[in-house]
Amino acid sequence: MRKPFFLFVILIISSLLLGACASEEEKAIVSSAEKFAANYVLEQYGVTVRFTEYKFSPTDLAKSLGLHGYIEGDKKKKVFVFVNYDPLSIKTLSLPEGITKKSDSK
Repeated sequence: MRKPFFLFVILIISSLLLGACASEEEKAIVSSAEKFAANYVLEQYGVTVRFTEYKFSPTDLAKSLGLHGYIEGDKKKKVFVFVNYDPLSIKTLSLPEGITKKSDSK
């Protein structure tokens, strides 16, 4: 009787530990993707963005996530950036109307 209970407890503890590791990994991915995207928008368009939400794509489709946010100073000016995180690259960018690429950007 004790053996199944003991195995059940070990299984629960293992699941919790693995979940905590995945959570830390997810936080690191989101942080690096947000920094990468914010730097890209600043360098290419000359505006500072703040991200407020993210959503991962299914990992069997792509290693990517969508970042939602706004232009700093005006929360009504929404921003969306779709970022591949392995390796880091911008796949899609949606900025408010009127924001154009800086002339010195390639």
